[in-house]
Amino acid sequence: MTNPSSDQEKIICSCSGTTETKVHQLIAKGFDDLDKIASATGASTGCGSCDIIILDLLKKSDS
Repeated sequence: MTNPSSDQEKIICSCSGTTETKVHQLIAKGFDDLDKIASATGASTGCGSCDIIILDLLKKSDS
């Protein structure tokens, strides 16, 4: 059994495989709402369980 490395990408959308790093990169490029991030990644277009995570990342980026 192997231990996951601490620098392993955190997947926040299992439907599209979108990582937290990818969402942070898009926010830094000016993607400022859920629809824009969904269009770019496919996140939030499946089951929708990642919506709250992405919205939280967007909210934190405004701080």
